[in-house]
Amino acid sequence: MKSYEEGAYAMAALSAAVVAFRLLLKKGLIARDEAVRALLDEAVSRAIFAEAEAKGEATAEINRQSAEILKFVAEGL
Repeated sequence: MKSYEEGAYAMAALSAAVVAFRLLLKKGLIARDEAVRALLDEAVSRAIFAEAEAKGEATAEINRQSAEILKFVAEGL
């Protein structure tokens, strides 16, 4: 798999997660604090993974961007 394909899959998964959390929030099935905590936890894990990954610079950059997007979304919930 090429690095841009890996990035596309990562961004698609990120988009799906955000949609799922927004739907759960809207339906009242999850508290806002829980959703924010889950998104921030994912952002932290992606940032750690990006720092630890040495083989694919493009993948590491995508993980860094994903972490920033997740923090932004969590702040907006």
